[in-house]
Amino acid sequence: MSQALSLSGQPEGEAVELHGITEDQVRAALLADKGSSAKLVSWSVADFTKKGDNYVGVITSVQVIFTLDGKEQTSSYVIKMSTEYPSGGFNDIVKAITVVEIKFFQQLAPKLNSELVAAGQPDLRVPRCFFTSAEGRRILFLEDLRSRGFKLYPRHKSQDVAHASLVMQEVARFHGASLLLQARTPHNPLHHQYPHLTTNWFNASEDGHEFCKEFLRGTIDSIILILETVGGYSAAIRWLQDLKPRLAVVMEDELKGPSPFTVLCHGDVWTNNMLFRYDESGKPVEVMLLDHQLTRVRSLATDLNCFFFTSLEGSVRRNNTNTFLDIYYNALSKVLEAGHLSVPFTRQELVQEYRHKHTFGAARSIWSIPTIIAEETNTTDFHEMPDEEVKNFMERQDNTLLHNPLLRPRLLCMFDEFKECGLIK
Repeated sequence: MSQALSLSGQPEGEAVELHGITEDQVRAALLADKGSSAKLVSWSVADFTKKGDNYVGVITSVQVIFTLDGKEQTSSYVIKMSTEYPSGGFNDIVKAITVVEIKFFQQLAPKLNSELVAAGQPDLRVPRCFFTSAEGRRILFLEDLRSRGFKLYPRHKSQDVAHASLVMQEVARFHGASLLLQARTPHNPLHHQYPHLTTNWFNASEDGHEFCKEFLRGTIDSIILILETVGGYSAAIRWLQDLKPRLAVVMEDELKGPSPFTVLCHGDVWTNNMLFRYDESGKPVEVMLLDHQLTRVRSLATDLNCFFFTSLEGSVRRNNTNTFLDIYYNALSKVLEAGHLSVPFTRQELVQEYRHKHTFGAARSIWSIPTIIAEETNTTDFHEMPDEEVKNFMERQDNTLLHNPLLRPRLLCMFDEFKECGLIK
């Protein structure tokens, strides 16, 4: 869908709005991007996402025609907007976490980049932000990375070693930048300086907490039913039944005092929250991290487990875990050494912390994978799902998942791995 809006002939002072986006917002983003000499000529809204690309809010784009130094030019911006949902609980969550992302770009990203630049390192690989508003309908205008050749990786497909290696490097740089920033105020933790960093899916409101618990319960019931049908997973079923009443606590993963592994985490590292750029041979050469709605201060191993158990199939993860952790540790060391800091843990301690957070990885996998591997026609659409429909949705999805060829390499392999490592007795 694309709808254009020319500014010529528009009555002076009259507000111009299209699909919830206003002319003033477009102009503000343009000036922040191109400078005060840029003059807005016209703009149009062009949708480009499909079902399954995004689960929180609305993502669209704006195509802009402007003049600069007497020459007509074009540009585009990706727009993220909050929206209203039938589910009151989910609505509370969206309101809370969209503010987290706005504050990330307003407050944290500039400071993290300042630390990296001071250490002689490149900026974080995140899109530039040109306009935000936390009033009314919350909105962000972000750099349109498509113009630089970045593409979304297929969410159904496990990432390979080349893609995952880039992710490990950038996640390490993200964590390292936060350690450099924290070193400025060692006795004042970042989550005290930025209280929004304690916000998560579960503490947005009482209704939001209940929504998440109900969704988790429904998901676990679905997975147990699938395991019973597949057969041979009685130990995993018992483990899931034991985990079910405390899964929400595992997902929240609250801070429990100082730890050498405490960093600013992305919070939602999975395939749909990143874009890749490729060289002429098709080799991935750069990654951009998107969607900073769950940015939080936690153990760095929560980001690692989230990525490993949502975005890699079993064979890729199991055969390359040591390689990926080496890449992560080396990239983190490089950032910290450039900022005259040392890594506060050894490579072996990193492995131990990664394993210690496997239950969190399982929780994120249980939460995410049924939706990730679902066909587009069966993807969760929270825009149309009142609270009472959550369990019904899971029941409708069970049979589809059972016959999905991605189920074993993406979900069942996780239970096999947890049995081998002793997490599942």
